[in-house]
Amino acid sequence: MSLVNQKIPAKAIALELEHHDEPIRLDPRALTLIADTRRGPVKMPEMGSGQNYLGYHIATMLSLHEWFNDPRFLILDQPSQAGFPDETRDGGFGSARATLLNVYETIQSSIESLAGAFQVIVLEHADLDDEPSRSAVRARWRRSNGEALVPEHWISYDADE
Repeated sequence: MSLVNQKIPAKAIALELEHHDEPIRLDPRALTLIADTRRGPVKMPEMGSGQNYLGYHIATMLSLHEWFNDPRFLILDQPSQAGFPDETRDGGFGSARATLLNVYETIQSSIESLAGAFQVIVLEHADLDDEPSRSAVRARWRRSNGEALVPEHWISYDADE
């Protein structure tokens, strides 16, 4: 665990998370992260915002996957959901875009550190045209283009079929 715990802080710094400058450790018995602060231990649920919660989960999962040899793939479903606003609400994404780009850059860094022996599959609604997102996208499933994760011809609307 100490070797996994050594990897988490670098990712917390890259993701600009709270407590990134303090020792962070994964407690396998409680299945939680703990920041050892000067005021005492701070467990994951007490670490603040949704951005911190998502960020520490990603930092931990990437660190675990860098340590374990098999299997080396991770599937993430909408990591932007924790803090990415609807672009029509405020006219832009601002800091939420930067936060999400940090997430994708941190994921890309882990993939590169393992020389391509690690795959991350992300299912995402936020459609960023920035790197590393742009070059990593393999499919855009939209109703407007008739493409979907589950093809229309697989779906039966008749209960008798």
